[in-house]
Amino acid sequence: MRSVSRVLFSVGILAIIFIAAPATRAGSHTWDVWEVFTNADGTVQFLELKETNNTPGETGLGGHLMIAQPSGHTYTIQNSVVSPTTGKSYLMATAAFAALPGAPVPDEIMPANFLALTDTSCEYNPWDTASWSAGALPSDGIQSLSRAVTNGPLAPGVNSPKNYAGATGTVDASGGGGSSALPGVPDGVTGSPLRVNKLTADGSSLSLSWDLAFCSGELDHQILYGQKSNFPAVPGGTYALLGGQCNIGTASPYTWTPTPNAADGKGLIWFLIVTENNSGREGPWGKWNAASERNGPGTNGASNVCGVTDRDVSNVCGH
Repeated sequence: MRSVSRVLFSVGILAIIFIAAPATRAGSHTWDVWEVFTNADGTVQFLELKETNNTPGETGLGGHLMIAQPSGHTYTIQNSVVSPTTGKSYLMATAAFAALPGAPVPDEIMPANFLALTDTSCEYNPWDTASWSAGALPSDGIQSLSRAVTNGPLAPGVNSPKNYAGATGTVDASGGGGSSALPGVPDGVTGSPLRVNKLTADGSSLSLSWDLAFCSGELDHQILYGQKSNFPAVPGGTYALLGGQCNIGTASPYTWTPTPNAADGKGLIWFLIVTENNSGREGPWGKWNAASERNGPGTNGASNVCGVTDRDVSNVCGH
């Protein structure tokens, strides 16, 4: 009887192991953090994961932690997905994101303010961490940080969230959060002034440097320029423009080559640097007196160059 009991006990153990085996978690390790986005006050945010190994069975997303650092904020993914997962995206976003025009429907709703503006990484625990430099997370409500290739760096660009069904779009959250309004480029009264050095004797190549630390919210910059005949006819009047040097980025100094030539025979070129958001809006031009902004020919005094159609002067930083 003892030997029979032992045999039955051994069979029981084998049966338990056999039954437990199917409960192993479905695949989940080939998903990467692909795109992160926030507006200035953290109400509009999304995280996009992407399956990067072209594997159909990576369905076990639910239960994994998303971790932002150094804030230490965590969020547990609520849902898993159905096969095939091959090359698909999974979109987690706040309720305010879901309410925006053009927003693809999130695969799940996450709490606001998961990402802090001071964060420098987002982890899909334990499989992938996407990192960026301090201060590099855009908060203008237009740009995000995203990867272009598997294991590649996150780089800024216009947001392009994509959900599991394959729907994608671009959202504009630039109207909220106060500080999402574009700042001015510091004029020397506030912040350090723009400085110009000639790299060639004739001025056809210039090095331009400006203060990037005094204001926050810069996204991109452009150079606006004109000639003597483009100055306003009266103080406070409208500036005409000869053209613009578009999308010069956020690196200072910037080498401007070649600089433009005047066409009115006066031999004079004036220019200024302004912020812009790559979505048709530019920031302040600075004041021509103690109270009034310089104005161009477009809507709200915009330049109408480099694809700009509007201007926002509500952020007083820098001028």
